[in-house]
Amino acid sequence: MERILKFIKVSLSSLWENKTRSLLTMMGIIVGIGSVILMLSVGKGAEALILSSIESFGNRSIFVQPGGGSQGGPPSPTSIDKVKYRDYLAISKLDYVEDVTPVVATATTLTYLNTTQLVTLAGSNEHYQQSMQVEVERGRFISFDDIVNSARVIVLGNKNAEYLFGDQDPIGKQVKIAGKSFLVVGVLKPQGTRFFTSFDDRPIMPITTMRQLIFGGDYVMSIVMNAKGNLEDTIEDLRFFIRKRHAIYNPEDDPNLDDFKVISQVDAAETFRQISDILTITLVAIAAISLLVGGIGIMNIMLVSVSERTREIGIRKAVGANNADVLVQFLTESAVLTFVAGLLGVVGGVSLSWLIAQVLVRYQPEWQFIVTADSVLLAFGVSVGIGILFGIYPARSASRLDTIECLRME
Repeated sequence: MERILKFIKVSLSSLWENKTRSLLTMMGIIVGIGSVILMLSVGKGAEALILSSIESFGNRSIFVQPGGGSQGGPPSPTSIDKVKYRDYLAISKLDYVEDVTPVVATATTLTYLNTTQLVTLAGSNEHYQQSMQVEVERGRFISFDDIVNSARVIVLGNKNAEYLFGDQDPIGKQVKIAGKSFLVVGVLKPQGTRFFTSFDDRPIMPITTMRQLIFGGDYVMSIVMNAKGNLEDTIEDLRFFIRKRHAIYNPEDDPNLDDFKVISQVDAAETFRQISDILTITLVAIAAISLLVGGIGIMNIMLVSVSERTREIGIRKAVGANNADVLVQFLTESAVLTFVAGLLGVVGGVSLSWLIAQVLVRYQPEWQFIVTADSVLLAFGVSVGIGILFGIYPARSASRLDTIECLRME
């Protein structure tokens, strides 16, 4: 142990004598380690944000969307109109689902007096409040009578009310969309963001009203519901039911042959985890290139160090050091170099991850700063491993030098 500590002391002394060269050599490792930690942190933060959005729907939630397959995500432009409003009406009569909620949305402008706001207007029914887990702050939500009568009423998001009305109470006032007036009957509590989309500036009106006066399409973008019984059985029953309605012959039960998809909250969460894992691996692989470059730089600088210290190596051998001592000395220097670089990389990566999280939380209040211990240990362990791996060749070269030849060097 005493010899190892002595080797470390000599290594630190050698690095300090060549501060600039050592720092430049370590830059590849510092950048690589910092990048790995930063990318893992941002990836974990994004994963936590989206998973919390998905899980907020509840573990009995089922989504019917246009486009074949068994995974979530936006449908292709050619299949966006495959799930019809009449499909929603038929599904709402099934006895094994409840809180059946159709959703359509379109970009439009919301106007009050001389103030106009660009919004994503949603059309739905009275179950939207339960399915989407939203709460009313003032007034009321859309009612069943509003749906039946295609009432010209609207519920504003929290930011809609703040932007258009300021300190005024918007309940009972009229806003305009596409030149038509709508009575404000409610304002939602702040909802935050879901799937990187703010729900606080998304007004909601009865889907029947929206279809008649604004949307005009016969399709819905999504149908959300809750299973009364077993989730998997309900999903299979829904697939069979919609295939029959759409006249789809699919004896193989292949979701890719359908023009719709039925997914659960569990499916959506698992799909995103898989995507997140793939993206994380890809980003870490890119960051690993910096580590490879850093390792090559370390090997290069250690080879230069061997050539500059040939006489020193000869003197060490002349006074009793053997090949193993020289090998360990140069491996220790390489390991110490990457140890220090890894330490700086960890500090830099964690600090930068924290700063980025502070910026992102301004736009995504639910964003979390996440740096896991395993990511730090992995990055740090890889840096030391690279130092030893790329230091082997220079260390072996140094240990095999002939003592007489070394002493002849000027």
